[in-house]
Amino acid sequence: MVSALYGALLGVVWVVLTTFVPQPADAIIFWSLICIQLAWGALICWRRTGLPFATAAMIEGSVVSAGLVVVALIGQPFPNLALASWVLFGCVAAVGPLFLLIESRVNPEKWRAWKRHMETTTLWQIVTGRHIPDLRKIGTCRAADGNAWHDERRRG
Repeated sequence: MVSALYGALLGVVWVVLTTFVPQPADAIIFWSLICIQLAWGALICWRRTGLPFATAAMIEGSVVSAGLVVVALIGQPFPNLALASWVLFGCVAAVGPLFLLIESRVNPEKWRAWKRHMETTTLWQIVTGRHIPDLRKIGTCRAADGNAWHDERRRG
């Protein structure tokens, strides 16, 4: 539920920016903020969870957001993209959710723990990066052959 509130918050920010800030500055400001938040989130995610695909999803989203800033700077502010830019944006936008799906299969124990943690998370915690729990102690991962292994911290 709180993720939907975060999406609504982003929508409100987008409407405010597109209403009161001229193009392309509105798109540059919005996508720069998203780029910074995702890059910061990726750093926090890696440090607290060690989940490679979730971290990669955030890095990829940050890079896409930076790309949208560049495209706005050259005269195609979002959502007024050329067809080629829309195709590229659509393809790379699908990669983040794919990484998260992979993560849920590769590290199911940590993924479930994060999901449980999100049930009590607030919008403020998402905005401030506190929605990412410390999952390093769980430390399970599935090897290619399906056998679980545990990192040294859990065994020790």
